[in-house]
Amino acid sequence: MVEGGHEQSWETTKSGWGEAMIQFSDTKVVSLEPRQALNAVRTLRRSLAGLEASEQVRSAAGRALDEIEDELRIPDPDRGVVTARLERFTELLTNAGAVEQAGASLVRPIRQIAAWVGPMGAALLAHLA
Repeated sequence: MVEGGHEQSWETTKSGWGEAMIQFSDTKVVSLEPRQALNAVRTLRRSLAGLEASEQVRSAAGRALDEIEDELRIPDPDRGVVTARLERFTELLTNAGAVEQAGASLVRPIRQIAAWVGPMGAALLAHLA
């Protein structure tokens, strides 16, 4: 990101107290490519198939993943759209108890997509901490 003539980057980290933070740096760029976020979507899709959740929850979560994937495949994906769909996906599975049940197999790829989104994904990362 370029602000005030300086290239800035962000990095998501997790503190020892479980808080997600975004750190800014003027010297290094930390950003996933959409391809890496797409790989995380595929991982989430595989995890979703094995979850103990209602068909209604799995279906709605699958639609959210479809929409994320569709957005990531266009030449200039809208990070706001991806954020909204990822929040919906996470909310559905959290409310169903699936995030707690599956643990890292869901949280890790959600974090990867949120990292691609950038600072907009910080709130989502805080809820997963």
